[in-house]
Amino acid sequence: MKIPIKIIQVTTKSQVKNVIIFTSSDYFELKNDSTLKIKKFEKLYSDVVKKITKIKGMKYDVLSSSKYYELGIILKDFNTKKEHDFEIKNYNNSISRDFGLSKDYIYDLITIADLFKKSEIIDSIPFSYYRALKRKKNELESLGLFEEEKKRLNKMGKDKKLPGRENYKKELISIIDTSKNGENLEKIR
Repeated sequence: MKIPIKIIQVTTKSQVKNVIIFTSSDYFELKNDSTLKIKKFEKLYSDVVKKITKIKGMKYDVLSSSKYYELGIILKDFNTKKEHDFEIKNYNNSISRDFGLSKDYIYDLITIADLFKKSEIIDSIPFSYYRALKRKKNELESLGLFEEEKKRLNKMGKDKKLPGRENYKKELISIIDTSKNGENLEKIR
């Protein structure tokens, strides 16, 4: 059984710090070295916040796609490690608050880190294109086209022939519709 916790922020002497809270009865549910497990988790979360803050600096809008991918890997690794003793009840709110990104964007970062290899993310393609492709993943995958579309997107980026993002979204819809209707995709590409 996982112990339900919340991550809150407290300010002490003009320093903001993340603190883990839970009920006292849950404290005793932690077997062996409860305090050590809590401290270890606090350090893990604090380290993730520091890593992400170091990468992102003050603004996300200047990050390259490979840096966004790196953020996704950090969050994905944290999710894997955190799934031992604790269940963060305010996970989405905490992550969103501490990283200054919407819950949807955080979900996209983690999902893209799952779907793409590092070598498949190139900086000549804005991260928003990868997000657009991720949103059509299920439909493209059901048609056997997702891997092919990843390659096509990267080729367009390398060749500096990216359509505008909104046009790319329309292309994805057209590819899906055309493929569902059994038409030749070469018309679109």
